[in-house]
Amino acid sequence: MNSVPVPIRFDSDGAVATITLNRPDAGNAMNQEMMEAMREAVYGVAGNPAIRALVITGEGNMFCAGGDVKFFHEAGDAVGRELGALICVLHDTIATLARMDAPVITAINGTAAGAGLSLAVSGDISIAAESAKFCVAYTGVGLSPDGGSTHFLPRLIGLRRARELMLSNRVIGAEEALALGDRKSTRLPSARAS
Repeated sequence: MNSVPVPIRFDSDGAVATITLNRPDAGNAMNQEMMEAMREAVYGVAGNPAIRALVITGEGNMFCAGGDVKFFHEAGDAVGRELGALICVLHDTIATLARMDAPVITAINGTAAGAGLSLAVSGDISIAAESAKFCVAYTGVGLSPDGGSTHFLPRLIGLRRARELMLSNRVIGAEEALALGDRKSTRLPSARAS
């Protein structure tokens, strides 16, 4: 008997809960089913004072490839409606994570791209494998960044570096990501410096 894989796994070990994105064959890409399951799990954690920390990770070789482009392609003429519905659930989930009393730890086990990058940088603490790769990715599919990346990324690496990554679509490794965070500029130099 074949069982249908669940899009996320939720585990709780005492005061620590773990959400594992569980679509490894699709790079843990976000579709409506996955995001609705994730939102419900995040709501459950946010409403449970016994949970003192939340870990978010991905099954397989990727943390999260972002939005499921195949899912959007299959939506055909309804792609705008499907994309809008997915973004609403994503934003609600990210906002709930940001307001949560328990710290959120993103354990980035592989590539984090697009909305997957947004999820990766939404954590209070982000831990990346040495093999992790990061890419804003939205410009590659003709979209503007969402999922909170325009809020979180400039605060982590500075406005100029965030802007460069968003416009160039450049892929960076874990070591460079760490260095960018260490060299964050909190203020842009004035163009009219005397």
